[in-house]
Amino acid sequence: MANARRTRRRRIEPSRRPLASSPSLTPKDLLRRLLAGLLVVPGQAVAGYRRLEARAFGLGLGKVCRPAAATVAVGGMSPDCRGRVMLTSWLLGWAAARGVSTAVAGPVGDGCPPASPFQVLPGSSLDEAGIEAALLARYSPDGRFLIDADPRIAAAAAVRAFAPSMLVLQDALGEPRLRRDLELAILTPDDLGPGFGRVFPAGSWRRGADALSRAAAFIIHAGPQSLDAAMAAAERRLAGYGKPIFGMTFSLWRWRGPDGPAPAPAGQPYVAILGETDRDSLPDLIRADLGAQPRMAFFVHDRHRFTRQDFEHLRADAVRLRTAVAVTSPRFDLKLRQGGSQLSGLSVWTYDPEVVFGPRLLTDQPFLAWWETRLAEVLTERLGA
Repeated sequence: MANARRTRRRRIEPSRRPLASSPSLTPKDLLRRLLAGLLVVPGQAVAGYRRLEARAFGLGLGKVCRPAAATVAVGGMSPDCRGRVMLTSWLLGWAAARGVSTAVAGPVGDGCPPASPFQVLPGSSLDEAGIEAALLARYSPDGRFLIDADPRIAAAAAVRAFAPSMLVLQDALGEPRLRRDLELAILTPDDLGPGFGRVFPAGSWRRGADALSRAAAFIIHAGPQSLDAAMAAAERRLAGYGKPIFGMTFSLWRWRGPDGPAPAPAGQPYVAILGETDRDSLPDLIRADLGAQPRMAFFVHDRHRFTRQDFEHLRADAVRLRTAVAVTSPRFDLKLRQGGSQLSGLSVWTYDPEVVFGPRLLTDQPFLAWWETRLAEVLTERLGA
């Protein structure tokens, strides 16, 4: 019996050792954490500099622009924050429906405009306007959109040119050189995870978390399938600020083919070209709308610039897979259309999104009611001033 018991123990022990000794982190994860830890101090230094900068402009030690219009800043903590185009386009659509004259002032971003400031129109060169400005011009084709490397120049020029009642400042969250009446801070699941509050180079944020205290409301942008989890994270991270928290996601409103809005290419085999941040929701939305899986899905970095070789490989893959349809996101649609003759025989399709405001926290009002109440207050204050 004693020998039998020892045998059983020897059989059990090997199964325990791997559980106890197997590392939960790979060497790459450990290296990443080590580097992140080393960069915390530089990140804190950058955040401190941004605080001093904001304080200096607040004390009048630098030139500040106060636009002669109700000014609404839309932006995120990270340069790559998604949702800015979606929220701004919703605001412009709301303004058009309510008869509120509006203009947009934005940064140069990844564009290289030939003039200062530069008016972005539908059909403006992607290289000149940049991806976000070009998308907004597609969704709001009245041309009341100016960009400049100095946000003060863009804002002042937009007010002079268009005399709007409401000026939307694109990607201007926490911008100390501009006076803002309302700030809508967009945060994504990446912002609400371990990277929360980590300023570059320790993380992706441009300013410290103290910048969030000036926001009038938080907009949590996520895919339909991940919005509930993002809202739970937002409650943990943001409840202490005491500001309303609104979820924002999207659905597919209509399809856009090579010649503009058109019925969905349902029933046709297709390939999908999507960004890495599209993985969590967009493939499922496209599949549900078109009724089929893609014959192949390509995922690339959101900032990827397609080369001639990329276009040639894509066309060759489409021929091999016997499809003449490529389905993509609105951002990549603009990039792929630059392929021109190199994509001959392959038609590029995308969608126009419909903004959907989801659950809310720390307020009884849905976003539409909250927004109209707050803007009315600002307009009344401005007229009274």
